[in-house]
Amino acid sequence: MSRTTDSRPTRPSILVVEDFPPLRASVVQWLQMRFPECLVHGVGSAEEALVHAGASRTDVVLMDIDLPGMNGLEAVSQMKAQSPETAVVMLTMHDTPSHRHAAASAGAVGYVAKIDMEDHLGAFIEALLKTRAARP
Repeated sequence: MSRTTDSRPTRPSILVVEDFPPLRASVVQWLQMRFPECLVHGVGSAEEALVHAGASRTDVVLMDIDLPGMNGLEAVSQMKAQSPETAVVMLTMHDTPSHRHAAASAGAVGYVAKIDMEDHLGAFIEALLKTRAARP
Protein backbone atom coordinates (compact mmCIF):
# COMPACT_ATOMS: atom_id res chain seq x y z
CA MET A 1 0.00 0.00 0.00
CA SER A 2 1.31 3.47 -0.80
CA ARG A 3 1.74 6.03 1.92
CA THR A 4 1.25 9.76 2.00
CA THR A 5 3.92 12.12 3.32
CA ASP A 6 2.40 11.98 6.80
CA SER A 7 2.67 8.14 6.84
CA ARG A 8 -1.06 7.46 6.64
CA PRO A 9 -1.84 4.56 4.30
CA THR A 10 -3.69 5.43 1.13
CA ARG A 11 -5.76 3.17 -1.07
CA PRO A 12 -4.13 1.97 -4.28
CA SER A 13 -5.49 3.70 -7.37
CA ILE A 14 -6.30 2.28 -10.81
CA LEU A 15 -7.17 4.42 -13.82
CA VAL A 16 -8.89 2.99 -16.91
CA VAL A 17 -8.33 4.99 -20.11
CA GLU A 18 -10.83 3.78 -22.73
CA ASP A 19 -12.81 5.86 -25.23
CA PHE A 20 -15.67 3.38 -25.67
CA PRO A 21 -17.97 4.25 -22.73
CA PRO A 22 -19.68 0.84 -22.31
CA LEU A 23 -16.35 -0.98 -22.18
CA ARG A 24 -14.82 1.63 -19.86
CA ALA A 25 -17.80 1.34 -17.48
CA SER A 26 -17.63 -2.45 -17.58
CA VAL A 27 -13.89 -2.59 -16.84
CA VAL A 28 -14.21 -0.03 -14.04
CA GLN A 29 -17.08 -1.98 -12.46
CA TRP A 30 -15.21 -5.30 -12.76
CA LEU A 31 -12.08 -3.78 -11.19
CA GLN A 32 -14.13 -2.29 -8.33
CA MET A 33 -15.57 -5.74 -7.60
CA ARG A 34 -12.25 -7.59 -8.04
CA PHE A 35 -10.14 -5.05 -6.13
CA PRO A 36 -12.44 -3.44 -3.53
CA GLU A 37 -9.43 -2.03 -1.68
CA CYS A 38 -8.60 0.17 -4.70
CA LEU A 39 -9.93 3.47 -5.93
CA VAL A 40 -10.90 2.91 -9.56
CA HIS A 41 -11.58 5.71 -12.04
CA GLY A 42 -12.25 5.80 -15.76
CA VAL A 43 -11.60 8.48 -18.37
CA GLY A 44 -12.21 8.63 -22.12
CA SER A 45 -9.06 10.28 -23.45
CA ALA A 46 -5.30 10.45 -23.03
CA GLU A 47 -5.55 14.13 -22.17
CA GLU A 48 -7.98 13.38 -19.33
CA ALA A 49 -5.66 10.62 -18.13
CA LEU A 50 -2.68 12.98 -17.95
CA VAL A 51 -4.70 15.54 -15.99
CA HIS A 52 -5.99 12.84 -13.61
CA ALA A 53 -2.55 11.29 -13.09
CA GLY A 54 -1.03 14.73 -12.53
CA ALA A 55 -3.63 15.67 -9.94
CA SER A 56 -3.58 12.48 -7.90
CA ARG A 57 -1.33 9.52 -7.27
CA THR A 58 -2.17 6.70 -9.66
CA ASP A 59 -0.62 3.28 -9.11
CA VAL A 60 -1.82 1.42 -12.21
CA VAL A 61 -3.12 2.78 -15.51
CA LEU A 62 -4.85 0.60 -18.10
CA MET A 63 -4.33 2.48 -21.37
CA ASP A 64 -5.96 1.88 -24.74
CA ILE A 65 -3.85 2.67 -27.82
CA ASP A 66 -6.54 4.08 -30.12
CA LEU A 67 -7.88 7.15 -28.37
CA PRO A 68 -9.34 10.39 -29.73
CA GLY A 69 -6.75 13.17 -29.86
CA MET A 70 -3.47 11.96 -28.39
CA ASN A 71 -3.02 8.21 -28.77
CA GLY A 72 -2.25 5.90 -25.87
CA LEU A 73 1.40 5.39 -26.79
CA GLU A 74 2.09 9.14 -26.70
CA ALA A 75 0.22 9.36 -23.42
CA VAL A 76 2.31 6.60 -21.85
CA SER A 77 5.53 8.47 -22.69
CA GLN A 78 4.20 11.68 -21.15
CA MET A 79 2.73 9.92 -18.13
CA LYS A 80 5.99 8.11 -17.38
CA ALA A 81 7.90 11.41 -17.64
CA GLN A 82 5.39 13.01 -15.26
CA SER A 83 5.06 10.05 -12.83
CA PRO A 84 7.77 7.40 -13.36
CA GLU A 85 6.40 5.24 -10.52
CA THR A 86 3.04 4.75 -12.26
CA ALA A 87 2.70 1.31 -13.85
CA VAL A 88 1.04 1.55 -17.25
CA VAL A 89 -0.47 -1.53 -18.87
CA MET A 90 -1.68 -1.33 -22.44
CA LEU A 91 -5.18 -2.79 -22.76
CA THR A 92 -5.91 -2.84 -26.45
CA MET A 93 -7.28 -4.77 -29.40
CA HIS A 94 -4.00 -4.33 -31.31
CA ASP A 95 -1.97 -7.40 -30.46
CA THR A 96 0.97 -7.27 -32.84
CA PRO A 97 4.71 -7.44 -32.19
CA SER A 98 5.13 -3.87 -33.44
CA HIS A 99 2.43 -2.56 -31.06
CA ARG A 100 3.96 -4.50 -28.15
CA HIS A 101 7.40 -3.10 -28.96
CA ALA A 102 6.08 0.45 -29.25
CA ALA A 103 4.30 0.10 -25.90
CA ALA A 104 7.43 -1.18 -24.16
CA SER A 105 9.50 1.60 -25.74
CA ALA A 106 6.99 4.18 -24.49
CA GLY A 107 7.35 2.84 -20.93
CA ALA A 108 4.45 0.41 -20.51
CA VAL A 109 5.18 -2.42 -18.07
CA GLY A 110 2.68 -4.76 -19.65
CA TYR A 111 0.40 -5.45 -22.55
CA VAL A 112 -2.95 -7.24 -22.45
CA ALA A 113 -5.04 -7.79 -25.55
CA LYS A 114 -8.71 -7.03 -24.90
CA ILE A 115 -9.63 -10.47 -26.17
CA ASP A 116 -7.47 -11.97 -23.36
CA MET A 117 -8.63 -9.54 -20.69
CA GLU A 118 -10.75 -12.02 -18.72
CA ASP A 119 -7.95 -14.56 -18.56
CA HIS A 120 -4.96 -12.32 -17.79
CA LEU A 121 -5.84 -8.86 -16.54
CA GLY A 122 -6.80 -9.68 -12.95
CA ALA A 123 -3.64 -11.61 -12.16
CA PHE A 124 -1.48 -8.98 -13.86
CA ILE A 125 -2.98 -6.14 -11.82
CA GLU A 126 -2.78 -8.19 -8.64
CA ALA A 127 0.95 -8.71 -9.21
CA LEU A 128 1.50 -4.99 -9.87
CA LEU A 129 -0.37 -4.01 -6.71
CA LYS A 130 1.64 -6.47 -4.61
CA THR A 131 4.87 -5.06 -6.01
CA ARG A 132 3.72 -1.54 -5.21
CA ALA A 133 2.64 -2.51 -1.69
CA ALA A 134 6.09 -3.97 -1.00
CA ARG A 135 7.80 -0.63 -1.74
CA PRO A 136 8.94 1.41 1.26
